[in-house]
Amino acid sequence: MSQIQRQGLAKKATLTDVDITEIKQLTDVCNAYENLYMRLGFSMLRERSGRVYNDFLYYERNVLVGYLALEEWGTDEKELIIMVHPDFRRKGICTALLVAAREEGQQRQISRFLLVCEQSSSSGQGYIKAIGARLDFSEHEMVLASFQERSTFDERLSFHEAGRGDIDVVAKVLSASFDEPEPLATANLLKRFAQEPRPRIYLATLGEGEVSCKEPIGSLRLDEFDGVVGIYGFGVVPDYRRRGYGRQILEEAIRMVRATSQQPIMLDVETDNIPAIGLYTSCGFRIKTTYDYYNVST
Repeated sequence: MSQIQRQGLAKKATLTDVDITEIKQLTDVCNAYENLYMRLGFSMLRERSGRVYNDFLYYERNVLVGYLALEEWGTDEKELIIMVHPDFRRKGICTALLVAAREEGQQRQISRFLLVCEQSSSSGQGYIKAIGARLDFSEHEMVLASFQERSTFDERLSFHEAGRGDIDVVAKVLSASFDEPEPLATANLLKRFAQEPRPRIYLATLGEGEVSCKEPIGSLRLDEFDGVVGIYGFGVVPDYRRRGYGRQILEEAIRMVRATSQQPIMLDVETDNIPAIGLYTSCGFRIKTTYDYYNVST
């Protein structure tokens, strides 16, 4: 029996091992062509829920030449990345993938997409200019090069993994740190705890005596993927900034990771957050690359 010829666009709710291998090969080709670090988590691709279409693949004569991925997390807003093999660009493949994703987004009532494109990708930036997408924000990806510890610390600060019983407290910290509505922060935390048995969210408190008497001042989340440990959602309540607590929390997180793993440690920071960039640089982080996030309507 002859193999079915794959041609044109296909959308998938789950990916096979063959699919993931071909996506990895296409990613490697695109990265090498422009010396990029395309932001695609292969652990996420292996764990697709199977309930919705988040992967859009484009074939030419049985060869994968184009791919669009929607992130798994989020409902109203989704990040997406697009890649097309250098030999098959300017043939409408990128547009066909985006049209299919938009149709899916409309069916699922997704309000907007954030198209992620590396600043150094001339082809990606050219396509974004052509479709008229608007820049929303930019982020540096920073990687820990050489951990620079400081010997001074406040013994009243404690750092522990948060459980379901801490959701309300963590939500208050996130709301104050990132100026987001507390109900939204609570809803996102409830969803994360429902989806992951151990989301590795950590809470920093300041004070003496029982935990219930201590003031929550910061939080962060650790996420291990594709051989890297990421630090996400790192926030410090405004009243406790510029007093050394942010650095102490970050150092404690790094020591915690290093106690069990030598995997690379990374984090993201918006390019206009100068105080945070200064903190991360002083701890030993260095900028690896910069990503732009563009608004794309559905």
